[in-house]
Amino acid sequence: MNTNQKKVPSSGTVQANGQVLYYEIHGAGPALVLVMGIGYDSSLWTLAQVPALSTQFRVVLVDNRDAGRSSKAKHPYAIADMADDLCGLLDALGITRTHLLGLSMGGMIAQEFALRHADRLDRLVLAGTGAAPARSAVDPIQIWSWVKANDAAGQVFGGQQFVSLFSTAFLRNHEAVRDTAALLASNPYPMSPEAYGRQADAYLQFDALDRLGAIMAPTLVLVGEQDLLTPPWIAREVADAIPGARFEVIRGDGASHVAAIERPDDFNRLVSDFLAPKDQGTRLSHSSVANLVAASSLAAAISSSETPASTAP
Repeated sequence: MNTNQKKVPSSGTVQANGQVLYYEIHGAGPALVLVMGIGYDSSLWTLAQVPALSTQFRVVLVDNRDAGRSSKAKHPYAIADMADDLCGLLDALGITRTHLLGLSMGGMIAQEFALRHADRLDRLVLAGTGAAPARSAVDPIQIWSWVKANDAAGQVFGGQQFVSLFSTAFLRNHEAVRDTAALLASNPYPMSPEAYGRQADAYLQFDALDRLGAIMAPTLVLVGEQDLLTPPWIAREVADAIPGARFEVIRGDGASHVAAIERPDDFNRLVSDFLAPKDQGTRLSHSSVANLVAASSLAAAISSSETPASTAP
């Protein structure tokens, strides 16, 4: 359980890791930071996650660098830099430890945070995310970044986003598509092609797969069975690499890359049940595990030495 005593405004900006990060805080309880994916700001979390999760948690939203109301980077950066941004945000808000939920690229940032700042993390939720896009010769984000830079009207880029991120059921609902397109177009803080390109470069260079075995936080990996950008087998690869990780697939209509939006009840229930389990078991640290193993070995040795050797007749 994490505790956070520092009184801070419910929204604003903080200096963190050389960036100015915009944040919002909703609700009360254990801290839960939500990290959005490439090209979008934290406002998407307010559609379905904030209303549900803020009843149990102190939900912290953050615009990643180059997104929303946060500062625009002046130089190229890596996913690790974005993870350090989060640590700086926690410092500024007086949050010692937090749960962390990352979607898509946000999940990559969350993986890196778990590796670089393990002492600041309680539980980890990775949604629709991979761990090694750098291993692919061609990645959809590479194509999207080029289109973003060369599609002045944004119609091709927008069409690619809808086809890849949303489900077939959603795409067949013409009214829902129109409403969502209007919602996204009305964002007062659109991302420039240059900013998108910097995030895309960080995304495409990311490869943490061989390091995920070092993550000790209890972890839930979530994916929609119809996720085209991050198919279930990619998310499964992540789960298999993290010791003890739980793997859940949301199935049926709307189980897309953005299941958090299309299937919010199922998504939020899985997240809530994992972060606030009825059995609040204690996660053992590396040192605790080592001590238990040593003690167990010693006990076995003592037991063996005290057992009389059998005597041949």
